[in-house]
Amino acid sequence: GFIRRSEKTRGGRLMYTVEHLRHLFAYNDWANRRSIVAVRSSNSERSHQILAHLLITEKEYYERLYGKDSTGFDFWPKLSIEECGTLARETAEQFEKLLRRFDEDGLTLTTRYKTSEGLDHENTFREILTHILFHSSIHRGNIVLKLREDGFEPPKIDYMIYLRETKYI
Repeated sequence: GFIRRSEKTRGGRLMYTVEHLRHLFAYNDWANRRSIVAVRSSNSERSHQILAHLLITEKEYYERLYGKDSTGFDFWPKLSIEECGTLARETAEQFEKLLRRFDEDGLTLTTRYKTSEGLDHENTFREILTHILFHSSIHRGNIVLKLREDGFEPPKIDYMIYLRETKYI
């Protein structure tokens, strides 16, 4: 059955979007780090390529928040596993700092940027941050599948596992 739990509220709302995004980006970092460890211990070249793509895309979209022109950007670079680890740490810190100083109104800010095809686009910070989380989740799923297909143990990166392991820390 259902159990009603007392949820933290702030201003009468269960959770503000910015608080939720902070939490989800912490999960994203946790899942990325576990993925790096799993790829490092395998020799699955395709998983490594997907991991590099996932991480460079997070960085590129962070820079798009500030209007970066991504024309001609290579979203499939060859990165060493060490470079992947450094990129993951640096980008997670950037998102954590960004979200720490944001409030709800900050998420409605609009930014203009150019795609890798050179097309002009405009999105809110909320939209871009949400896209980053979905994009990374999709590709971590690709990594899990490819590792399994290649005969390696995939990382346990389910959100519920994250909650169980970190909720009361």
